[in-house]
Amino acid sequence: MAEGATDRALEKRRRVLEAARGLILREGLRGTTMEAIAREAGIAKATLYAQFPDKTAVFAGIVDTLLDQLDAAFRQGLAGQGGAAERIGAALAGQYRVLALALEGSPHAAELMSEHKRSGLVLREQDQAMSGAIAEMLRAAGAEDAEALTQIVVAGAYGIALKIRDVERMDAGIRLLCRRLIGPETGAAG
Repeated sequence: MAEGATDRALEKRRRVLEAARGLILREGLRGTTMEAIAREAGIAKATLYAQFPDKTAVFAGIVDTLLDQLDAAFRQGLAGQGGAAERIGAALAGQYRVLALALEGSPHAAELMSEHKRSGLVLREQDQAMSGAIAEMLRAAGAEDAEALTQIVVAGAYGIALKIRDVERMDAGIRLLCRRLIGPETGAAG
């Protein structure tokens, strides 16, 4: 494919994903159709289907654009200052902050957060890598059952992110959860 054709295809894909993101934030995933995405992007339905087989694939494309930001926020938190509880709290809060800001103002934020967790092998791989990094840090900090503690902390952070819409309160809640659960398990002050 020639460079100009590649650029046009990438621009068309960007336009589709941007249009779909706006629709999904307004209408929710269930309320958004492929026809509406094509109309919003200003392309024919056949053109949309040539790029994406279905709405799930479009949503996965939107989430893919967030993966780098999610990973960067998580890694930055883990590399920060403090003990395991502070660093894990910062990593999880940073990741959910990125998601919360991407979903900000949408009446369908909870639906989209849940759907993002259900969709795609890439997301499962990223979640597994994140959990592995947390468990490794917990083992190094002396946690007796690092895998179980990781599952509890990750699930708790996800629950906080789902239930608390205010980004600052969500961030503080995730950090508090980590301090209270991880601190005692690693011998740090809770």
